Amino acid sequence: MILLGFIVFLILLLIGVPIWLSLGIGGVFWGIFLTGLPLESIPTQFFISIDSWLLLAIPYFLLAGNLMTYMGPAYKMLKVVNDLVGHFRGGIPAATVITCAIFGALSGSSIATVVAVGTLMIPQMKALGYSMQNSMGIVASAGTLGSMIPPSIFFVLYASMVGADVGDLFIAGIIPGVFISIILVITAVLVSSKENAAVKEKSSFAVIKRSFLEAIPSLLMPVIVLGGIYSGKFTPTESAAVAVLYVLIISFIFNRKDFTRENLVKSIKSSMMTTAVIYIILGGAQLFSTALMYTQLPQGITRALTELSVSPWVIMLLILVLFFVLGTFLEPIPILFITMPILYPVVTSLGFNAIHFGVVTCALMMISQITPPVGGSLFALSSYFKENVGVVVKGSMPYLYALIIAALVLLYVPWLSTALVG
Repeated sequence: MILLGFIVFLILLLIGVPIWLSLGIGGVFWGIFLTGLPLESIPTQFFISIDSWLLLAIPYFLLAGNLMTYMGPAYKMLKVVNDLVGHFRGGIPAATVITCAIFGALSGSSIATVVAVGTLMIPQMKALGYSMQNSMGIVASAGTLGSMIPPSIFFVLYASMVGADVGDLFIAGIIPGVFISIILVITAVLVSSKENAAVKEKSSFAVIKRSFLEAIPSLLMPVIVLGGIYSGKFTPTESAAVAVLYVLIISFIFNRKDFTRENLVKSIKSSMMTTAVIYIILGGAQLFSTALMYTQLPQGITRALTELSVSPWVIMLLILVLFFVLGTFLEPIPILFITMPILYPVVTSLGFNAIHFGVVTCALMMISQITPPVGGSLFALSSYFKENVGVVVKGSMPYLYALIIAALVLLYVPWLSTALVG
């Protein structure tokens, strides 16, 4: 009967049923036919999943990021990076990675990042002689950095599922985020050096100074968010609300031209749509995971794996492979919801740190966003620029390998994930 529940779930996925409904039906199947759960508990479980103070941080962080995007403050930060490093050989590709890291952290959405940064940077790279393939590969892969660099929506979801401290996860993501950014910058420079591209004209000191001063208000937002959380002044949810208020204030003062009703409506609409998708998947996943717990399957898997006479590091490597395989046909959020109820007890029973595992998991979710044939960032870039998705996939391959190497380093060097949180 347990196997039959999985088969029902997989069949629904294969025929194109939305992931939240597939999870929910699979969970209801187990609940009714295997554990005898009363039908009236089904809607209760659905709503319990989103009845969380911590999860309120998601719409606030998304709204803050969208306000930064639509009302202009984010683009001032992008100009600083471009002015600073764009004139070096391989500087524009490097600036694109750094831009994606900053923009992704602010927007909380890889799709929004690849479209916004791609609109700004891909025409520049193309004009200088970089191939469309490489340009799109850089943006697609670097656009995933917002998943790691705080404040990360994935960390909020992970913390809500396993009971970890989201403030610790945010702080823990800083070093890995910088590390992966450096790996991608090096990869971008090496790959781009093979192309006979020109370099951007060097910006004067006066231009750099002016763009830096204009970007200071925007650059302070992550400092306020992380500083407030780590100093104990705000909870993560409160810090997200403060971020929204802060962006509204700086947009009104410094970006009056873009502070319009139309841009405000766009920001709210985009945030509502993304939040709704996350919450409805969370509801379906709650039904699935609750029924799964009643089957005792996670406990059985934990016992079986902990009794194996192999190194815990080998088991962790197998978990990485599992995440990679799932990433070829599922989006990152469903992967989290499906796997955490089963894998988290296994990982903790093997003695691994919850923060370390959260960072490694997040790195793997980054990989899944550019893993064909389902990688969301690949298709977002392809459809927006009306380019064949094969071009984006080919361009992303060197960066996909770089992300895999980075994930392995994060797995086997736990210090990178835990140094700032003790």
